[in-house]
Amino acid sequence: MRRRGFLHLYGLNLVFDRVGQGPPVLLLAEEASRWPEVEGLDPPFTLYLLDLPGFGRTGGPIMTPEEVAQYVAAFVVMLNLGAPPVLLRGVGLALKEPLEALGLLALPAEGDLSEVLSNLLRRDNLESGGEV
Repeated sequence: MRRRGFLHLYGLNLVFDRVGQGPPVLLLAEEASRWPEVEGLDPPFTLYLLDLPGFGRTGGPIMTPEEVAQYVAAFVVMLNLGAPPVLLRGVGLALKEPLEALGLLALPAEGDLSEVLSNLLRRDNLESGGEV
């Protein structure tokens, strides 16, 4: 079930959707609607789909990738998400380097989202000592 919310950051209401249960994963594109395949998923993660500043329901001015990355980092801190992986699509792809400079793992996800999430699950199992 998709839940909607917002977080007031630096004068903007950063609007997001949340889907699933489990470890957090951020999905960044211009708008949450750029991830339509989420509707049919029952992911083993909690997916946070943000509408970036300057786009969609968040609105506000268009910003540089470095400025947007600061909003994303503040979102992660305010929701106490730790250091979740961040999947990027569309305009979100420009955030890869600024997010990595802030210590977040940022991965392009233009292909099949189910496959990308399966790869994340395998990576988590390997890092925790599990088997693939």
